[in-house]
Parts: sequence; structure tokens; C-alpha cells
Amino acid sequence: MAGRVIHDDKGEHYGVITVHEALEHSSDVAAVKLALKIGPDHFYQYIRDFGFGSRTGAEMPGETRGLLRPVNRWGSSSIGSIAIGQEVGVTPIQLATMVSTIANGGIYLPPRVLLPGQTDGTTNGKTPGAPQPFKPGGDLPNPLPTGAHRVLSTLTAAQMRKMMEGVVLYGTGKAAQLNGYSSGGKTGTAQKIDPATHLYSKTMHIASFAGIAPVNNPVISVAVVIDNPKGGSYYGAAVSAPVFAEVAQQVLEYLAVPHDIDLRPARASAKPDKPVVEDASEHTGDINALYAAVNDLPADDPLRGGSQDALRTPATQALSQPAAVQSQSTAQPANAAANAVPLQQQTPATVTIADGKTLRVPSLIGLPVRKVIEQAAAAGLEVQITGSGTVREQAPAPGAMVAPGTKIVVRCGR
Repeated sequence: MAGRVIHDDKGEHYGVITVHEALEHSSDVAAVKLALKIGPDHFYQYIRDFGFGSRTGAEMPGETRGLLRPVNRWGSSSIGSIAIGQEVGVTPIQLATMVSTIANGGIYLPPRVLLPGQTDGTTNGKTPGAPQPFKPGGDLPNPLPTGAHRVLSTLTAAQMRKMMEGVVLYGTGKAAQLNGYSSGGKTGTAQKIDPATHLYSKTMHIASFAGIAPVNNPVISVAVVIDNPKGGSYYGAAVSAPVFAEVAQQVLEYLAVPHDIDLRPARASAKPDKPVVEDASEHTGDINALYAAVNDLPADDPLRGGSQDALRTPATQALSQPAAVQSQSTAQPANAAANAVPLQQQTPATVTIADGKTLRVPSLIGLPVRKVIEQAAAAGLEVQITGSGTVREQAPAPGAMVAPGTKIVVRCGR
């Protein structure tokens, strides 16, 4: 057992929460207790093994390593602060790589930007070691690429995936539920540092969600980081988790990944019944130490920037980074569509925006699922797909004029 005492509305306690419940409900108290139990040296080593505090080597200009001080520079409260995401700074790529490590059975694989192959005059026409597009299959590369290493045991990684699924099913990440696919992840909400006062701001935040799908045989990892969200909520549960759901759903369908859970009826909502509030304890991080850590960075790190006032990262805030990174999760089901076109070879579709109040329904008969999704998106319409294979029937009929937001229903068969 680990975690905090739960109180009822009269302030009386009636139990403690387990580790998986602590993760589901973002318990800061539980996070601090676990970090103290692990100890500073092991805790720091795990953080480094997941890739934080180092550049990922993703061949992107201007990549920062983030902020992570060595243990000998921690203060008396640093272990607790870092456990809840303060006194550190991380990037979106590092977040995505962390959850990919869990998806990959505990093996850290350095992320790579997905680029077209470069000719080198050899028979295969590819530069040796150049990043390659995602390929179906359940095995990790053998041999592992340079920089790969084991962080967690296979069993621990599997347990973590189930706990991440619990966050989506029962905890703060309910808005990250998908239709036909299991998903798991973790919400995050961070206070930004006010560059004028060097204090944590009460009005500026970073909302995040990092997750994987499907849970038992992961294909993709997605990190959603939103800078200073505006509106009724700034929590990652309300702001970033729904974005994850939209992105992951479309990508999995595009890749023709088989469903692993039952499909819900059309327009069914997976949103929480009531607003989800994450455990948001008052900040305890040493902000001056965080700023001082910037000066410890090498001169070529973009975070250093010549001025501490340029630092706008809070505890768990993700630093500005390009996000077009290939997920290193490799365990795609072997029966996924083998004819999927690598992302870098696809021709971007042109989205048609109608001038009037109606849109023309395209002909989808005879097309595979991937093309159906592309054609519907290009026409500015949604699509509901039943069956598998190529389209046999569709409604409304091709050429019909429909209102924006109309969903085309297609029946597929083989």
C-alpha cells in the first residue's frame, strides 16, 4: 500500500489508496512517499534512464536537454519537489519517449525524426543508419540501436501499462478513452514561472497528456502539451486528454490497426460526467535552483539563451520543441494493414471547404479504409465505418449535397 489518507466530506479518514489509485488520481502525497522510499540516488538514476536531463539525439537543431540537477545539488526538499514534477524541466519528445519505453516492455529506444531516405550510391539507395518508417511487427530491433537500454523489467512495464490504462478508465484521463481501442496514459498540470517575479504563476499553466494505444500491444505513443490553455479549465485532464483521444483515434484508424475492444455506438461520449480536478498541491520547488540550473547548461543549449529571463519553464512544463517525431513503440499487431504507405511518402490531402452551406459527398465505393478516411476528410465530412476490407455500400449516395458535420456511413466487406 502507498499513498495518502482519503477523507470524506466531514474530514474523517477511511482508508489509504494503492499505487495504481495514486496514479489514477494524481496524488502528489503518494508520489512524494514513493520517491522517499526509493531514495535520491536510485530515483535520480531512474529519471536519467528514462532520458530526462539529456538530449534524445533526434537530429533536431536547437534541442535542449531540459533541466535536471544532479543529486549533490538537491536541497532538503528537492526529492519531494521533483517527485511531483517541480525543480525540473522536460520536453515533449522526452515525454513521448518515456511512455514509449513503457510500451516497449521497458526498453528505452532513442527517438528518431521520420525522414526520407538519402541516396548514398549503394545498392539499397539508403544511407546506412538512416531513420526508417514504422513497420508492423512485434519484435524490437535486433541488435538494439545505439543508445537503447533497459529501464524496467518486462513485468514491471506490463504492470505500468495496466496502471496507465486505469488512469484512462477510472481516473483523471477518462477523456482519453478511444472507440474500439484501449488506451493508457497520464495527465499533467504544471504552473509556469512568471519571468518577471521568478515565482510560480497562479494564472499561467501547462496542460499535458502522454499516452499509448492499444494498451496490451502498443502501436503509438502520443504526447500532447498545451501552453497556457484558456477557457474554463487548465488541467491536462480537461484540456490535453481530449486532444490525445482525437489524434490517437485517427492515427490508429489510418494505420488500420485492428480494434482490441468493442466499438461504442456512434456519437457516444467518453468524457467524464463531471469536471476532473487533479491533485494540485501548493508548489514547493526551489525556483532559484531551477534558474541556477540554466546556467549549468552547456553554452550551446538553447535554454541558456544568454538570459535567465528567457526561461519560462515550470516544474513539469515541456519546453518548446518540434513535435514531428516517429514513435519508437514497435509492438504493432502483425495482421495490421501491410500496404500502409510510410508517412513521409504520403501526399498530403487537400481539405475542401465549401463556400455555401452544403458539401458534396464523394464516392467511396471500392476504396480501402485508409482511402475512405482520407477522402472523407478531404471533403470536410466525418465517416462511420462498419466491417473490414473495401467499401461495398455507402449512405448518403455519392454526389449528394449534405450539411457540414454530416457523417457518411459505409459498409465494408472482402
